Amino acid sequence: MSAVPQTRGPLARALAAACRAGEAVAIAMVMAVTALVMVQVLGRELFNDGVPWADELARWCGLGLIFLAVPRLLAHGGHVRVDLFVSWLPAGARRAIGVADEALCVVFCVLYLVSGWFFMQRAGRFSTPALGIPNLLFYLPATLGMATMALVAIDRTLAALRGTPRTDGQDPAGDPP
Repeated sequence: MSAVPQTRGPLARALAAACRAGEAVAIAMVMAVTALVMVQVLGRELFNDGVPWADELARWCGLGLIFLAVPRLLAHGGHVRVDLFVSWLPAGARRAIGVADEALCVVFCVLYLVSGWFFMQRAGRFSTPALGIPNLLFYLPATLGMATMALVAIDRTLAALRGTPRTDGQDPAGDPP
């Protein structure tokens, strides 16, 4: 499918840059998870001693890599979609479902962020057991990733309402992947 020509402003370029930055950090976190798991395995097998800080840091990197990568995936239409029946509908119905689909993604993001805020009201007072990282920092990648995803979802919803939904492979600034 060819890209829809769009005039995108500085906000969209900033959003695209945030998505690319999240992707870069997520890639680094994948490498860190691999190294940390290896440290944990070697510590147990060679020295008969677990490395609790490596396990905790690997969990943090796993959390971060998922939540920091999802905005970029959404921006490029990379989330799983079942559209067999939608493709059989008339153009007007397809457009309405497309708008609803994007709007529901915004609703999901907002619900996640609100419930995360309520969760952090209690959990934010505590720290992680091995490294003593405050939970506010431990869960920060999830919050940042979901907030960025919400902005991408809003951008995609507005584009769908204008009748110019982004095609797969196009980020918010209209740049190729």
